[in-house]
Amino acid sequence: MNANKLAAATAVAVSMAWSAPGTEAQTKLVAGDVEAGRHFALLACTGCHLVTPDQPSKPIRNGLPRPPDFKDIAKQSDVTAAFLQHHLETLPAIPTDAHMPNPMLSSQEIRDVVAFIISLRDQPAPKP
Repeated sequence: MNANKLAAATAVAVSMAWSAPGTEAQTKLVAGDVEAGRHFALLACTGCHLVTPDQPSKPIRNGLPRPPDFKDIAKQSDVTAAFLQHHLETLPAIPTDAHMPNPMLSSQEIRDVVAFIISLRDQPAPKP
């Protein structure tokens, strides 16, 4: 097999593995600290998102589209740790479509916040 064919085959194999990891692999993809992610998100994300139901202040951003609650993000079946990590890493600095601007997080902050969001899948819904 020549070098070009080998490179193409490798690229296809890697992209298939990256785009469709199993549920267990999704959580393990992110080597973040759940508690550090929760703490950071409560400091940095509550202006727009509901991070936890008991957060000290409610989101102040109004208007549509309303930023999703972290629990709602976690419960989406098509959201993986890899997807969230990529999303946060590639947000534009100034969004043109009124969506989230790039919060300029470090790699560790991204891993921690993603680990926290993914951990919300396992938590029961809060009692009304």
